[in-house]
Amino acid sequence: MPVSPVAQLAADAGADERAVRQALAVPTRAAIHRLLRTDGGAHSAREIGERIGIHANVARAHLDVLVDAGLATAGSRHNPTGGRPAKVYVAREQLGAASRRAPAVPSGAVLGLQTALQLVAGLREHVARAELLAEDQGRRLVAVAGGRAASRTFGAAMLVALEGLRAAFPGAHLRQDDDGARVLDGVRSELAIVGDVDEALADALVVGIVRGALAAAGANADVEVTDGSVRARPAAGDGALPLPAASVDARKIAFDRGVVRAMQAVGRLRPGAHLEVLTDGAGAPAAFARWADRAGHAITAVDRIRDSDGRPAVRIIIRRAAGR
Repeated sequence: MPVSPVAQLAADAGADERAVRQALAVPTRAAIHRLLRTDGGAHSAREIGERIGIHANVARAHLDVLVDAGLATAGSRHNPTGGRPAKVYVAREQLGAASRRAPAVPSGAVLGLQTALQLVAGLREHVARAELLAEDQGRRLVAVAGGRAASRTFGAAMLVALEGLRAAFPGAHLRQDDDGARVLDGVRSELAIVGDVDEALADALVVGIVRGALAAAGANADVEVTDGSVRARPAAGDGALPLPAASVDARKIAFDRGVVRAMQAVGRLRPGAHLEVLTDGAGAPAAFARWADRAGHAITAVDRIRDSDGRPAVRIIIRRAAGR
């Protein structure tokens, strides 16, 4: 019987399979783990947050879960300015593998789509790195186009992803195959803008761009390229973000009042249930993250959306702590 990817990952990390499965059940956390594995090196919560597009406090909570599950390890990095050493995280399988790592790409660099693709085209031997960088660009395309789908279905996320991708691939169009997979045409063929790219690298770029676009639109997907077409399905056991049991609209009010409303709402939920908070302003996620950390709750996702009326919002998903 073939070994499942989760079981193999747990074996490689010397971790418990059940703990690994639970740790990777959250799409944002799975993306962080994938970044640590493929990017190599040690990263702080701030650096991870910049790469994934979430607040550092939210990234730190996810990273600590990965450490508890045995998928990552934490350490410290010397501060050249003489300040307090920074806490950094490394994927378990990256320990002792420095000699096998690819050349580093500056974290937080803001690259245009074409520039990023040209960069990774020069890293032919590092297909995993190419796919990750392309995934970042897919996320950016959807973020610019308007953010996540208000509906949490895979089909709705696919339509939002398509809208974002068309900014770079105007010929992209969507169809559904007989086996139920969503098929995206007109993306793979337009990678001619990169120039001379071998088949394996081009496929990795397409998979990364589409998977990143779908993640930004609200769905965790399995993506593959077959005969020039991109096929996408909801990731097994995962898919869209968890459906919240309640929602709080804290837009246009002070952060402290929004936190109080969230505290009251989460207190009415059963342990493990999710609360959706809609807020605005650059500092709002940090205010909710500080409260959640103190109370023992977990922020599982932070993203920008537009509600059913087209109004922008920052959506924060909070899971109530067990036994509280």
